[in-house]
Amino acid sequence: MRVFSFLILLLLPTLVFAWVGQDTEQGTNIMLSSRSLATPGKEITYYDYSKEEYRTAEVTSVYGFGKTVQIELYDIDTGANRTFEMEQ
Repeated sequence: MRVFSFLILLLLPTLVFAWVGQDTEQGTNIMLSSRSLATPGKEITYYDYSKEEYRTAEVTSVYGFGKTVQIELYDIDTGANRTFEMEQ
């Protein structure tokens, strides 16, 4: 039981600070580990739920629209441009 409690405490900060959104073109869910990662020119790692894997991308632009933030990026792993819509 102690090990389980310890694991929960280790994972809690990740769950609290995770930023969940959706790929607008593919309709798949994605997750960034932190909002502060979304800075143009910065290389980030995100989790793609449809592929069930972590991927690497470079942020090209960030726009705020009301209750959402749109992040455009270049996926280094696939060579594709992607657009994520994140909840604020």
